[in-house]
Amino acid sequence: MGLGSIKEIRDKHLKSIPSKVFFNHFYAIEYHILSDSKRFNLKEIPYYNSLKIRNSNINIEQVKKLLWNSWSTEYAYRIGEKIDNPEYYKFSLHWNFPQAYYSVYLSLTAFHETQGTANEQHEKSIKLFGNSIKDSHYPDAISFYSSGLKNEFAFNGFKTFTGFPKDNSVLGKIECLEDAEIQLATFLKTTRRKNAEDKKDRLKRQNDKRFHNAKKEFRKSLSKSHWDMIYSTIPITSIFNLLYRLRIKANYRDIESFINADIDFKKFHSSLGGLIYYLNFIHEAYITKTIGIDNFEAILTDFPSHLNKKTAIERFEKHIKALQ
Repeated sequence: MGLGSIKEIRDKHLKSIPSKVFFNHFYAIEYHILSDSKRFNLKEIPYYNSLKIRNSNINIEQVKKLLWNSWSTEYAYRIGEKIDNPEYYKFSLHWNFPQAYYSVYLSLTAFHETQGTANEQHEKSIKLFGNSIKDSHYPDAISFYSSGLKNEFAFNGFKTFTGFPKDNSVLGKIECLEDAEIQLATFLKTTRRKNAEDKKDRLKRQNDKRFHNAKKEFRKSLSKSHWDMIYSTIPITSIFNLLYRLRIKANYRDIESFINADIDFKKFHSSLGGLIYYLNFIHEAYITKTIGIDNFEAILTDFPSHLNKKTAIERFEKHIKALQ
């Protein structure tokens, strides 16, 4: 084997690392959810029990529209399961990522509609979700988050995580809950850092004077105090930030690195699909609790059943009815 071939193999391996990391992170999310035996028992959450309509001008048709869009998007995501072709799983990633995000975002927004907090700003909706996570409004299975200033991150909602081991690897095997929570804490940390970098780039484009140097130019490097000014404006980082980050990766150049990866694309699709299923279950259950089971069932039965038989209908029959 020549040097050129060795370099080609090395370069291909390096290109595939980011996608392997994402695969590991989302497998960790699935592992964390499935490890919680009480994940469908929402009655143990005081917030769920106190839910009611808080929007005096609620528009049930708008709730219906948002849910139908969520279910249509989830159906589109799950088409790959019917095709069951490894190559399809691989090359469908560039539309699967935004499908996953928008399906759960739409069901979240439908729930926010019942509470009078629905809006069209994604970052605001994600912040509202994060605040609810912090206020214990959600099941433990997804109630993990990070907060804090530069190099001072705090991690909450984990049962076993106490810090990063010295030999921590983003490609480490996930064989127990502790392994999964280390991966999730890593994912939260890198996502929070990326959110801060994105905020810095926006401030640079705005030429924010608070970050000027002596020459009245935007600083090339920021001090800890400058970074803390940025971090202090960033809400907690939750599972929705992770999904939003995934949505942004749907451009061609990022997807190319996924296509080159040696990962189990079917398993990746399944892990992400499981997260869609669970988050949509929670918000559908919350909506049912607020608008009443009859109103929700009317929205559900009006939707073409062959499109959501194994998703929304199954969730309703198997899990949501049991909560009434």
